[in-house]
Amino acid sequence: MKKTIITTMLALSLVLVPSCANLGSLNKVSANEIGSVAQVISGTVVSARTVRADASSSDKNLGTGIGAALGAGAGSLLGSGSGQVVSTVGFGVLGALAGRGVGKYANQSDAQELVIQADGSRAQYRVTQPVYAQIGLIPVGTHGTLQYGGSGSKFIPDGM
Repeated sequence: MKKTIITTMLALSLVLVPSCANLGSLNKVSANEIGSVAQVISGTVVSARTVRADASSSDKNLGTGIGAALGAGAGSLLGSGSGQVVSTVGFGVLGALAGRGVGKYANQSDAQELVIQADGSRAQYRVTQPVYAQIGLIPVGTHGTLQYGGSGSKFIPDGM
């Protein structure tokens, strides 16, 4: 019975943690973007650098919660009486720490910080966005449109 519970908890952790991944997509919009207004500016990339986007607080919290639950569940299978309480709490804390670490690193992604020079103007705009699979890294000199306002910003090269 104990082996079945442990195996089930480990299987759940392997299924739930990768599902936290949040990859940027040009073809998806968040619920907040529906009905939002954004300005569109034509311009050219004058500076580009790759950065690492950290996991969100919700990803870290989800990892902490899952880790605590799995750790406490495993700890509850050990000992009896007050020893079982101690192992449940101890394993819960260790699981929470491990889960937070997994949540912190599981959903990091590559991003790009771009500086866009607006056409016919001295105005420049900086946008940091995910490296979209449809586009890849955007090199300096690329012309396109910067959409900003509403609930976010993104630069889309011409022809995309």
